[in-house]
Amino acid sequence: MMTRDDLPGMPRNSPLPGSQTPSKTGYRWEEALQFHRHFDLAKWPGEGEAARFAYLMTPELFPHAWIHRAGPIAELAFSPLETVGEIRTQTYLGTLKLDEYVQSAPIDGFLVLHRGRIVYERYPRLRPFDKHIWWSVSKAVVALVVALLEDRGLVDVRRPIETYLPELAGSDWRGTPILDILDMASGMTGLESDDPEAYTNPSSPYGRYEGSLGMQPRTADTPASTYDYIPRLTRQKPSGQVFEYTSVNTFVLSWLAEKLTDTPFPELVSREIWRKIGAESDALHLVSAIGAPATHGTINSTLRDMARFGLLFTPSWGIVCRERLVSDVYLKKIQKGGRPDVFVKGSAAQALTAAAGEQPRHNTYQWDFVLEDGDFYKGGFMGQMLYVSPSRDLIVTAFATGTEGDALANIANARALAKSGLFAA
Repeated sequence: MMTRDDLPGMPRNSPLPGSQTPSKTGYRWEEALQFHRHFDLAKWPGEGEAARFAYLMTPELFPHAWIHRAGPIAELAFSPLETVGEIRTQTYLGTLKLDEYVQSAPIDGFLVLHRGRIVYERYPRLRPFDKHIWWSVSKAVVALVVALLEDRGLVDVRRPIETYLPELAGSDWRGTPILDILDMASGMTGLESDDPEAYTNPSSPYGRYEGSLGMQPRTADTPASTYDYIPRLTRQKPSGQVFEYTSVNTFVLSWLAEKLTDTPFPELVSREIWRKIGAESDALHLVSAIGAPATHGTINSTLRDMARFGLLFTPSWGIVCRERLVSDVYLKKIQKGGRPDVFVKGSAAQALTAAAGEQPRHNTYQWDFVLEDGDFYKGGFMGQMLYVSPSRDLIVTAFATGTEGDALANIANARALAKSGLFAA
C-alpha cells in the first residue's frame, strides 16, 4: 500500500484560488489553465483540487505511453442494489453509511461488481468516462504479467533475479529470489513508508528513483536512467525477512518482464491483458524522458476498466475475457501462498489489520494483504483500491484524492460489504 506523509506546502483539501471540484461537464478552460500554471512537481501528489486535477489529467502533465484496447467492449450489466449504499462502517469520519461516506470523503468514484454485474456505482467527483491514476493498484498488473510468464515456464520465481537480469549480477541485488521481490521483502534500500524522507527529499534513495522517472524534482544526484540507478541501490538487510514496502521492487519486476519478452512494458500490458479484457477505452502509462515506465503506480484508466481487470480473479472472468488469464495455480499462490511471518514483521501490517478489522494471513505477489477467507486487496496512494473476493464473486473498486485515512476507510468499507451477507456465495 503506497503511503505518504502530508506534503509540506499543500494544506489538506485546499483548492487553488477560484478552483472547484470538477462538474459533470469537466473543468472550465480558465480553471484548467490555472492548474497547469500552478503545477508543482514537488507537491503534485498532495491533497486537494490541485491533486485531483493531476490525477485526472496526468497525461497532460507527464509523458505517457499507450496501453491499447481491442475488440468489442465487455459490457457490465447494471443491476443496482440499493442496500449496498446502506451498509454502515466505522471510518475516520465516524460511523457512516457507504452512501454518506462516498459523498463526505474525497472519493472520486466507487464501484461494486457482483457476479460481473454493477450493483453500486457512484461518481461524486469525476465523470464515468474520465481516466484516473491508479497509483499502486498498478502493481497488481505487474504481478499478473510476471505470473503469466511464470505459467508459461519462462521464469522461475525461486531463482535469483540475476538469472534473468544479468545487469544486476554485480550489484547488491545479486542472490535475491524473485519471490522476495514479488513479496516486498527484497531487503533493499529505496523504502517508502519506512523512510520518513522518501517523498519529501528528492535526494533520498526513493526520491532519486522517482526523480529518474520524472515524478519528483531533479537534483544534482538524480540519475538520468532508472535502469542505471536500480543496480546502484544497496542492501539494508537479507531478503525474505520482512515485508517492507518499496516501489523499486515493482520496477525490477517490470524490467524482468521487459527483458524476457523484449517488449516495452506498456505494450506488454496491452498485448497480454488490456486487448483481451473488453476494456471500454485505452489506458495510459507514465514513462520517463528516456522511456522507462513508472510501473509502480501510473496506469490511468476508467474505474470500470479497473473493475474489469479485477474480474480476472473471480469466477466471472468469462464476462470480460475469452481466455482465462488468472490460472488456478496463480490464484492459489495468492490465496494460500505467502509468508505470514514475513507480513507480520512489516510496519504496515498493524494499520492494515486495524482497517480490515482482522488479522490478514499474508501479503504476496504485490497484493498488500490476503485474508483467511481468501479475499485480497491492493491499495494505492490517496485511497485508490481494488478489493477482490473470489468466493463471493465480488469486486470493490475506488478512485480517490484523499489521505491515508481514506485508504484505510476504503478497506473497512470493502470488508464490511464482503461480510454483509448481501453477496453470499
